[in-house]
Amino acid sequence: MYDQPVLARWPLAAAIALLVVGSAAIPATADSSKLAREGLSLQPRAPLRGKNKLCCGYPLVGELEWALRFYWLAREEDFDEPDEIERADPDELDIYTRDGLFVGAFPREFIWHLRMEGSGLLIDGRVINYAGSCRWGTGTCFEQLDVRTHPYGRGAHRRSLTPFKSVAVDPRLVPIGEPLYIPEFDGMRLPDGSTHDGCVRAEDTGGGIKLRKLDFFVVTYGNFRFLLQELWGVNWITPQIESPRCEYLRDPS
Repeated sequence: MYDQPVLARWPLAAAIALLVVGSAAIPATADSSKLAREGLSLQPRAPLRGKNKLCCGYPLVGELEWALRFYWLAREEDFDEPDEIERADPDELDIYTRDGLFVGAFPREFIWHLRMEGSGLLIDGRVINYAGSCRWGTGTCFEQLDVRTHPYGRGAHRRSLTPFKSVAVDPRLVPIGEPLYIPEFDGMRLPDGSTHDGCVRAEDTGGGIKLRKLDFFVVTYGNFRFLLQELWGVNWITPQIESPRCEYLRDPS
């Protein structure tokens, strides 16, 4: 085991308390031959006649042809079971930063979920993010994030994840930073009682996000269970680009 200095702990758990009750494409710019190799074709733009300019954009696919999935922060407290052996847990493993700094010892299941979700909240208030493979500890390293800028974890291009607005996509099909309108989300009730306007933004990627798949960031597993009831039977969605309603999510030029 490596004897490395412990990372400074962040006593900010209260400041980044999870929103258990919620908080708040242009087609890929790569040449079309890349889509052709994947056996995909973008649907032509819909005719303007009768089009509601305040609402919808141009569908990327036919109706309900894009798979919907969810992801959230892995929380240490959800896996903090009492030790089976006094003052020791045989199932705990050490994790490190890529520089070899000790992050902590955590249950195997929590580490698995950290790899899966990409970001996690520790009991002491630290937020950590997947940092790739390395030669320390379990072979997967993580980094501590600044909770002032990334309270819910970090996505692609060092973007801060936003509850109920960030989605993970395949950047070959949807550019990172691109707003999307999801008609199936429009009017959906959120855990805090507010209503979703159908607008999200591509801010993350993932090893399992290939082609026509979208992961919706919902912060906590509890929020996921709530939204399952709101989206009962909705496993496929119809992402649209260039929606006037969602322009407020576009990055400043």
